[in-house]
Amino acid sequence: MTDGNGLPLIAITAKANVHDLKLALPTIDRLKIGQRIRRPNRVRADKGYDSVQFRKQLRLRGIKSAVDSRDYPNRQLPVKYWNDGKEIRYGRCRWKVERSFAILDQNRRLDFLYERTRKTYEAFLTIALIRCYLKVLVKSRIKN
Repeated sequence: MTDGNGLPLIAITAKANVHDLKLALPTIDRLKIGQRIRRPNRVRADKGYDSVQFRKQLRLRGIKSAVDSRDYPNRQLPVKYWNDGKEIRYGRCRWKVERSFAILDQNRRLDFLYERTRKTYEAFLTIALIRCYLKVLVKSRIKN
């Protein structure tokens, strides 16, 4: 999960055969800043997260959903359940998130699974996230 500028806030690892939609809500629930559990105001997601149940769970948590909808010709549900057109306009900067993934892919240990255990992989992921934050801090330091 990333913020509006594309900086990673939290990362969860799982096996390769687990769908991303099953990990989306646990990822949102684990987001803590300091000692407080925080939730975003809006979640922007692509068509892989197009599910009425996912949108309903976000609404129960007080989060506005901005999920692209798939083009189903015979969708049975009313438009209000799956059309997030008003909220999608706020999340147009997808390239910032993709840039963060590209920065993480520059780490050779994360690009291919060299590690035998999940614990060591998550340790290298943490180091990569620290490097991502340091790049942003150095750029802001140079500007000032």
